[in-house]
Amino acid sequence: MDTEIENLCIPLAAIRRGGEQPREISLITSLKDLQIGLSKINEGKVEVALELTPDGNKINVQGLLCAEWTADCRRCLEPVQGELKLNVNENFVEEGKTFDEKGIEVSEKADVYFFGESDLNLEPLIRDAVLLALPLSPLCNSSCQGSKPEEFPVVENPANLRNDEKGDPRWAVLDRLKE
Repeated sequence: MDTEIENLCIPLAAIRRGGEQPREISLITSLKDLQIGLSKINEGKVEVALELTPDGNKINVQGLLCAEWTADCRRCLEPVQGELKLNVNENFVEEGKTFDEKGIEVSEKADVYFFGESDLNLEPLIRDAVLLALPLSPLCNSSCQGSKPEEFPVVENPANLRNDEKGDPRWAVLDRLKE
């Protein structure tokens, strides 16, 4: 664990201390509210192993994030668990500064994260990556039929229903497009 890190904020002086040499960060953090729907990260714990490489006005952050998650199966509501292993490669730039060779200023709409005057906060990067990777509606296994399959049968794909069924005649013209 790195002693200079507090609340996932890394002092810029520590990152730039070695010139353009990468600074390795390895720690386990616990973040609140890492949940999407019924899927959540166990105790909010995320293992972080990142390299921070300064490059002019930007800092490249790449590495691995690992976390275990739990949820309920979307069909039978039994507990489901899994593990996330995420490769991240993102850029942080100083707010209001240019970072490319053409002198184009980075705006809030760019695909980068921003750092302040004295430190770089890794929490938004970790939170975004983990929440985007959580499954929204997981299954306990692909053949799960649910808790009452006789009352609520699982239909895999409505397009696989019998072709004999006649659809609405007003849409018959569009059926020709399938051919």
